[in-house]
This record gives sequence, structure tokens and C-alpha cells, in this order.
Amino acid sequence: MVKRKDIHFRICEKLLERFDAALTYEDLNKTEVLTHAIQNFCIQAESQKLNDVKRQYSVNDHLRVRIDTHRRYEEKQVDLDQNVISHLQLTGTEKILDIGCATGEFLIALQQQGHQGPLTGLDQSSTMIQEAKRNSKNTKKPIEWIVGNATKLPFPDHFYDWIVARHMLYHVTDVEKTVQGFRNIIRPNGSFLATTNSNNSLPRIEEMCNRMLLAFELPEKSPTTSPFCLENGKEILSSVFPDVEETVIHNALLFHEAAPIVNYIASMFPSLNIPDDLNLHTEMKKWLQIEIEQVLSHHNGIWRDPKAVAIYRCRK
Repeated sequence: MVKRKDIHFRICEKLLERFDAALTYEDLNKTEVLTHAIQNFCIQAESQKLNDVKRQYSVNDHLRVRIDTHRRYEEKQVDLDQNVISHLQLTGTEKILDIGCATGEFLIALQQQGHQGPLTGLDQSSTMIQEAKRNSKNTKKPIEWIVGNATKLPFPDHFYDWIVARHMLYHVTDVEKTVQGFRNIIRPNGSFLATTNSNNSLPRIEEMCNRMLLAFELPEKSPTTSPFCLENGKEILSSVFPDVEETVIHNALLFHEAAPIVNYIASMFPSLNIPDDLNLHTEMKKWLQIEIEQVLSHHNGIWRDPKAVAIYRCRK
């Protein structure tokens, strides 16, 4: 079942008559009232989306499960951080900002490989920043860690040589406006690098998520296009930067048992709007275990899920 993207309001005739009468009594304009109501609905929906992102990343375990799953079960072993570092083509002294830095592993690795320039990591999750600070206690030079919002960066114009945003722009509502903000704080002749997934990555896991939601009478995950993905990334970035290079890495996750797939989907529960109910989570994991084992048994014990990652290198 595919859900429509538009919103329908179903109001019975008697209720509509009472609504009209109330507006007349209060001397209110129907169009203005409905417009205000829809605006409030959209604000609440956007607030809910931001809360879902915060729930998803408030606990490092969720992110760690997904990162570890990709590293362990990739069909072709690809170190994405090293790919990013090679695309940066650094001289070793650049001032770099990593937006959506999570636990800081990327900047720490960059410094361990000899980078001497100032490094700053920014993330909206205080939990992630606290862990980044713990992880970087033994670095040769201090790394600056900031809790902040990618759409409201606390830096002056022309402040960094490089800005890096790895797998985070799809959480932003207005990607073009956000990237324009990034561009403002990049120095002349500086650059921006972003990574993201294909909107069509991991289709079998996506299908299993929706089967699970339907089985527990919860709303399906909407089949919408990501705000920033392989399918639209270059077009969006080209509207802000004059020079955009795109590199695509095709790969897949390959499983031979159910447990890692169950754990991966469970790590997505916050983003699927599943209530914080431990008993419900336990039942859903049991359901997933049974269903995934059945799928594996029908495919010679192999679960292959294709995926693709895009790396964008943009010059100001």
C-alpha cells in the first residue's frame, strides 16, 4: 500500500455547519483561520521531525550499531572516512569544520594521520559531543567540540578552509539554504565536502521495516525522496557552488544470519516513530527474528541489500 503525500481533512456536514456558525459569531475569516491552522500543523510536524532526529542520535548506541553493521557486513570493504580524507587533498595546515561530527572519530583520525591545522567538530547532540571530548583526550593538539545547530552556525564569514558534512544533510529541512550558510563561512578558494546515501539504498531492509510497522498496526514509513541524496545531491549543491565533483561508490550489505539485521532495524526505531515502549520493542524484535529467518531460508541463507554512497567535493 502506497500512501499519498498530500493531506486530506474529512469533516462531516453538521460539523462544518457548526464551524461556519462559530466563525460568523466570532466575526472571523474562514480562510485566515484555516491557513493559521495548517501553518500550525506544519510547524508541529517539523518539530516532530526534529525531535525524531534528536531521539535517534541522543543515544550513541543507535548510531554505533549502524556504523558497525556497515563496516562488518559490507560486500566490498570500503573505509568511507579514508575516502573522504583522500578527496580533501589536504596540505596539512587547513582549518577544518566537521558538521555532524558525532563521536569525533573522523577528526581524531585526521589528526593522527598528521594534520596540523585547527580542527572543530559540531553536533546537535550533547551526548555525542561529550563522547567526542572523551575520545580526544590524548590527541596531540586540542580539538574544539561544539554543541550546535547546522542551520545556525556560530562562526563569522570566511572562517574555515574546509567544511565537511558526512551523512547529515538529509536531516535538514532546507538543504540549499543550509549549504548557503556553510558557503558563507568558507574562505575564498576554500571547499566543502558532503557525503550521503542513495535514496534507493537497502531496499530489503526498508521493505522489512514497513512489513513490521503494518504487522503492529503502526504507520508505514513514507516512500518520500530524501532532502539530500545521490539522486538530487549534485543538483542542490550546484545551485550554491560553481564547481561540484561527484563520486559514487556502489556496494551492498551481505548477511547470513538474522541477528545483525534485527539489530540494525531496531536501531532505527526512533526514526520510525515507534513508541518508547520496552515491551513493544521486545515483541517487534521477536517478530523480526522470525520473519528474517524465513526470508533467509527461502534465499539459500543469503540476504543481499544493495546500497550506494555519494561523495561531493565542492569548490567555492
